[in-house]
Amino acid sequence: MEQVKKGLQTTLDVSHVSAELKAKGFCPIGSGFFKQADFFREDDWKEFAQSFNNQPVDKYMKDNGTYRLRRFATIEYSTTDRSMNFFLDRPYYQPTDINYLNGGVVRHFDPMEAETTDNRFLRGLLQWAFNVVEQLEGASNWEVSLHPIRILARTNEQGEPAPEGVHRDGVTYIFMMVVARENVIGGESTIYDNERNPLKSVTLQPLDLIFADDNKVMHGVSAILPDGVDGYRDVFVAAFTKKA
Repeated sequence: MEQVKKGLQTTLDVSHVSAELKAKGFCPIGSGFFKQADFFREDDWKEFAQSFNNQPVDKYMKDNGTYRLRRFATIEYSTTDRSMNFFLDRPYYQPTDINYLNGGVVRHFDPMEAETTDNRFLRGLLQWAFNVVEQLEGASNWEVSLHPIRILARTNEQGEPAPEGVHRDGVTYIFMMVVARENVIGGESTIYDNERNPLKSVTLQPLDLIFADDNKVMHGVSAILPDGVDGYRDVFVAAFTKKA
């Protein structure tokens, strides 16, 4: 377990995001929003983005795809002391009613690297997100799963950012931030209501994010194809589960 210093704050406004989540169940946010953050420095962002270059292949894909690379970590967080406790050795599990494709199996992914979990941009982004959910839920404890994922688009295999299709993740809130898009076509993110009617579609660009209430809406992402040469799409997903 690695403890991050408490007290990290952000000047970014959370009231608009929390209001959108409460009213609609989701809130798309553009890159310009985060470039105003006190935690945003170009060097820190580039360092975080470059960490996706060192991702092992996901060995648990039941569709036999080799297009997904990923790492994993867990955070425990309390609004009482505002400290983020990183756990780099925990497994990941989803029941099959949440993930019909890869659920029902305890998955042991390679952990996020220590220099990544210590990245200033990452820690600032997460603290901002905790500020959002605190405004919605008040004083509370959280367990958060972190998923840095690279999806490959190759001439002999398209990439599937959401191979399970339209889904929810069985958590309280979730955000998805695109970190990179290189030589790819597609990858359109769509938010759906609980009857699977589409509400919003957008092709996220680097530093764009969608924050969603996982109980109110579902989400999916279309396949990516190589744009002439092999490419990839990097996304950072954080899934927040409120604890008793």
